[in-house]
Amino acid sequence: MIQFNNVSKTYPGGFLALKNVSFSIAPGEMAFLTGHSGAGKSTLLKLMSMMEKPSAGSIEINGTELATIQYQQIPYVRRGIGMIFQNHNLLLDRTVFDNVALPLIIEGYSHKETRKRVEAALDKVHLSSKLKCFPYMLSGGEQQRVGIARAIVNKPPILLADEPTGNLDPKLSLDIIRLFEEFNDMGVSVLIATHDLGLIARMKYRTLTLKQGHMITDGVVDGLKAGATDAN
Repeated sequence: MIQFNNVSKTYPGGFLALKNVSFSIAPGEMAFLTGHSGAGKSTLLKLMSMMEKPSAGSIEINGTELATIQYQQIPYVRRGIGMIFQNHNLLLDRTVFDNVALPLIIEGYSHKETRKRVEAALDKVHLSSKLKCFPYMLSGGEQQRVGIARAIVNKPPILLADEPTGNLDPKLSLDIIRLFEEFNDMGVSVLIATHDLGLIARMKYRTLTLKQGHMITDGVVDGLKAGATDAN
């Protein structure tokens, strides 16, 4: 599903963000990615979503070697990846419905199918009553859930989340993680980048740790799928 083979990324000016990183995420797996600020977490996610290109090594997503992708094919490959951002990246002048519908409109879905999928996505994140609201009318946790609904509305097999709980209190953070668990239970592969070690400690999922661009931990904790059932 996700395969990194000796991937390095050097930015202009010589900054080495990642060095010889290798790991894989299996279909239907849920895992955390952690590390200090500047360790390379965001760079790794940008490489997966083709926002950046590796300087060396190879990356395979959903069976496709990214180096073989032509520029005009990138949007099609990205359809298989749902990306969730810490700051939500919502369109402030659009309703919740319009924000969630955006990927489907870009892909050319009919109005009927778009409404059906948006309503289903909002139901999954428990925001069915908010579809006519604007982002400023929502709490931080609700805005994050809108971002998640937008990421899953076209039913991608992979979800990538960059610090999705960074601005939330512990209870809301756990609520968001439980949402990811629900999608994972449906077979979606989930990779969550976070520096919240307390949150990770409450869960029982594999944790990949970056330090100064190196992957220093790539382990599987006992009871991998136990998750939040033991969190309380």
